[in-house]
Amino acid sequence: MRVALLMWPNSFEDWYEPLGLDRQRYLDEHDGEWVLTLTRALRLAGADVTVVHGTVHTAGTGVQRSSGVRTDFVPVSPAYRAFRTWVWGGWRPQRERWWPVAPALATLSPRLVGHLVRLRPDVVVVQDYESVRYDVAAPLLRAVGLHVVGLDTGGSAAPSSAPWKKVTARLSRRLLAVNEAEAARVRRHGHRDVAVWPVPVDTDAYAPADRAAARSRLGIAPTAKIVLSVGRLHPVKGLPELADAVEPLDAQLVLIGSGSEQRSLAERRQPNLRLTGRLPTEVVADWYAACDVVALASHQEGQPVAVLEALACARGVVATAVGGVPEVVIDGETGWLVPPRDPVQLRAAVTQALADPVEADRRGRAGHDRTVARHSALAAGRELLRLLR
Repeated sequence: MRVALLMWPNSFEDWYEPLGLDRQRYLDEHDGEWVLTLTRALRLAGADVTVVHGTVHTAGTGVQRSSGVRTDFVPVSPAYRAFRTWVWGGWRPQRERWWPVAPALATLSPRLVGHLVRLRPDVVVVQDYESVRYDVAAPLLRAVGLHVVGLDTGGSAAPSSAPWKKVTARLSRRLLAVNEAEAARVRRHGHRDVAVWPVPVDTDAYAPADRAAARSRLGIAPTAKIVLSVGRLHPVKGLPELADAVEPLDAQLVLIGSGSEQRSLAERRQPNLRLTGRLPTEVVADWYAACDVVALASHQEGQPVAVLEALACARGVVATAVGGVPEVVIDGETGWLVPPRDPVQLRAAVTQALADPVEADRRGRAGHDRTVARHSALAAGRELLRLLR
């Protein structure tokens, strides 16, 4: 089965350059993002996959190292390039007023549509069926005879209320929601062919490992208490609240990742806060093995890969009950659930996990078994292929 995945950002540069990734670094070094685990899972299940990004630079293609998947960069329309230069060169109110037009200009591209046609895919998966980009892409792709599946990755803070949404959503062969709550919401709006897709995890890279050995490799004292959080340093992740929760504890908070909040978190000068930046997969796996508990303080999530990675490593998780998190973090069984935006309850749960390492590890082991059964790359890839047919 040939699958093309059309990415949500208007251009590759809009999303990845703020994360410190140019095209070559993305191909050679990037790892851990949902799109890489998803495409790797599809490839392992036998699919021929191509990821398609728009770009404000020249066309190009390459193989993304960590996923092993072909990745194409297709120039966006001249109209979008001019618009992007004008908007980002202006003052903030100008950007806020006109930026909603950007997805339409970026997607209304004969070159992009022609490229997808030439790939001859059995299906085009369009990321984020709530986006304007999807609303423009779906009718264009259907008009040239391509089958479309809309994919939710949990990125929409609020569902679209656009009057045309009911029409464009029905242009998909199927809508794939990232969790049961989202699937139920879409069904309430009259869409019958909706399924929940399993977010894949690399259970070869992320697996139970010896804590003492991992601590030795990382230079961490055997008696140190470590709270770990992995992911983008972004306002939606609730990281200031997590830092507040851990600050008075006799524990170190380790944040792995990069993003827009990196500077403000560093400026806290919090003695027990450590920012590592982006790390290779094998080092991240060591941190999962070394830590006492993994924490997620997000205000909004789809199905967070970091939580699944932690459970694959048999580590207990303290997480906010948002999005699909309660479907994998079962309070009292595989971790601790707390309300979002509540540092007091977050601190109480982290304190409990640190105070009872035997219980934290028990919950982690229970989470490992559930995660491997549904979210291993091969199991998830086979289910994804079934849903795309």
